[in-house]
Amino acid sequence: MEMCQELFSHIEIVVGLHQIAGAVYDTSLLMLVHERSNCTCANSTISGSQDQQHAAISRFYMIYNLLLGISSLLPTYYLGKLGDQKCRKITICVPLLGYLVSRSLLLFVILFDLPLEVMFATALMNGLSGDSSAFWAGVMAFASDASTEEKRSIQLNRVKLASGVSAMIGSIASGHLFIYFKISHDQGTGLMVISSICYIFSFLCSFCCLKSSPRQTQGGSHGHGSLLDGEQQRDNNQATDEIQPENATWDEDQSERSRLLDNRNDSRTRDNPGGDRSVDKITIALLFAAGVLYQLGLRGALDVLPIFVLKDPLSWNAVWVGYGNATGYAIFITSFLAVVAFSRWLKDNDLIVMGMLSFSTGMLIMAFVKWTFLYFIARALMIFALIPLPTIQSVISKQIKDTSYGKPLAKLQILLTLAGIVASVAFLNIYNSTQDQYPSVSFYLSSVISCLGIIPMIFVERRLSNPPGFPGY
Repeated sequence: MEMCQELFSHIEIVVGLHQIAGAVYDTSLLMLVHERSNCTCANSTISGSQDQQHAAISRFYMIYNLLLGISSLLPTYYLGKLGDQKCRKITICVPLLGYLVSRSLLLFVILFDLPLEVMFATALMNGLSGDSSAFWAGVMAFASDASTEEKRSIQLNRVKLASGVSAMIGSIASGHLFIYFKISHDQGTGLMVISSICYIFSFLCSFCCLKSSPRQTQGGSHGHGSLLDGEQQRDNNQATDEIQPENATWDEDQSERSRLLDNRNDSRTRDNPGGDRSVDKITIALLFAAGVLYQLGLRGALDVLPIFVLKDPLSWNAVWVGYGNATGYAIFITSFLAVVAFSRWLKDNDLIVMGMLSFSTGMLIMAFVKWTFLYFIARALMIFALIPLPTIQSVISKQIKDTSYGKPLAKLQILLTLAGIVASVAFLNIYNSTQDQYPSVSFYLSSVISCLGIIPMIFVERRLSNPPGFPGY
């Protein structure tokens, strides 16, 4: 029993159950929207019916995603702030409860044949509980609390690995389950029961099994948290000296560097009472800029790709679409393995730039895709594409010395959500306008914008290598 409780106390389990539930829900919602729009257009000609059907589906998802994204912005900020002040689990449990209640309502829409517009109300309900913006901000803050600075990038990328693998399992399973339940004429209801059960377990694991890190409790408010962390660090240094005397010289150098940094921070606090004495706001702003630029290029291209592969020159069927999705999920695994392997020799900033170059290069090749094999070559070049965002979150958390990084990470997630909304609308409109003559314009644009994220990272590297006011650096 104790071993079981220990297993479910890992944040990866919560994320995995959440992703499986979400994948099954997405399939259920898509099938329902497809069925309802097909019935609406049944009296039109075949060509006109298909055009109207695609237009109806696109219109539904555009409204649904806008309501979901915009309504989650303010709750994300306040939940992140509350998580810092009270308990980190709040930022995870509240969105999960919102997912459970709002998305379970799809079951009633199916059973009682309610209008599809009811799902817009569920999107608002889900957004007001924080949605994915608050959930992922809370997850990353919780994972940061539970890891050391040296292993934080690996830990956050491990969470992303759990997310990707679980989504892959959920997507594959939902397809097979849809076919199975279709035989029994109960596919929508069966999928939603499975989704709701996964959401219930995910919420229960987060509420009952997750344990807040002692570091957050010790961190407290601004000022006091840094002092306690400093005392804890000195105790850890003393324990390390007793266990590993051969590293005494290195520890003395590190202690001297920490002392000089603390003196500089104390001076900042005297000059700016009530300010956050351990945060370099310019570095944080540069990291935010890099993340937003990368998200613009990433999200825009990923929203265009599903449409691109269904049309000429590729004209994929469902089987090839499945293979294409599998390569997307495989990037979660390759990105995590890359972080584990290269973090021994490369710094976080180097890993971020490597991931940005990987995605930008892959998108540049995607702009020339006319054959299926070239598509998979472009995808293969993106094997590090998921490294930048979780590693940027890791670097941000390392700049906050009193474990109050829930609010900064929530702000970043809000900006990423806004960037995703803007990119999705802009890139889809650009693709629709240019798909006949220049279908690759969106991919060129994605490659350039994502590559621009490297510029802020150059300045971040300079500031971290030469901290302002640090003597000798």
